[in-house]
Amino acid sequence: MSVDQHKHSGLGRAARALLAGVVSVIPVLATFWLLVSIYRILRNLGDGMIDGLFDFLNRQRGLDPERADPDLLWSFEFPGSNLVLALLPVLILFSVGLAVTNRPGRRLLGWFEAQIAKLPLLGFVYSSIKQLVDALRQLGSERKFKGVAFVEYPSPGCRLLGFITGNFRDPQSGKDVTAIFLPTAPNPLTGFVVIVEDERVMKSDLGMEEASKLILSAGLVSPLSAEEVAAKS
Repeated sequence: MSVDQHKHSGLGRAARALLAGVVSVIPVLATFWLLVSIYRILRNLGDGMIDGLFDFLNRQRGLDPERADPDLLWSFEFPGSNLVLALLPVLILFSVGLAVTNRPGRRLLGWFEAQIAKLPLLGFVYSSIKQLVDALRQLGSERKFKGVAFVEYPSPGCRLLGFITGNFRDPQSGKDVTAIFLPTAPNPLTGFVVIVEDERVMKSDLGMEEASKLILSAGLVSPLSAEEVAAKS
């Protein structure tokens, strides 16, 4: 092996090692960044609520928060206060969740949504956001999707990957049909629903997680390991 070939081989190994390091570190850094961002958002929300509360209390005492001596003002500062501020919005959301899971809370929420729906523009925006949130909550849920299936399209031998969402009888043909959601890659929040006759549905042995990874990665992540692929070939 010449000097140039040895140099290129060494550079290739170094590049592959660098790429492997980047690929390994990116998920960790992205997860850490997401957690830090969520913590900061929650802390800022809690800080805003507490500051508003203490400003109100200080004004009731006859003190202007902008002009009074800071030593005379009530404040929410002590060791660990940032953590408490971050947990405050979580506690409020938890309380709201408990409230809307019982009958009086559901009735109150339903009444509120009905009033919002009557407003021309705000009602449309609210209902659209609510539908998006519901879709995000239900996406990939095994309780909602009944399995993974393929639909032959656009030509014989080509298949689209989808999730079975329901079964019913076609009132026109009288045949049993299956509703399949076909998500787009790599954004599974969009897609379309096709109605396929039961005998034309090609069910897959893929699990929900495997199919989701295949779609999210645009096919880059194989649902099977190298050993499983070799065993089936």
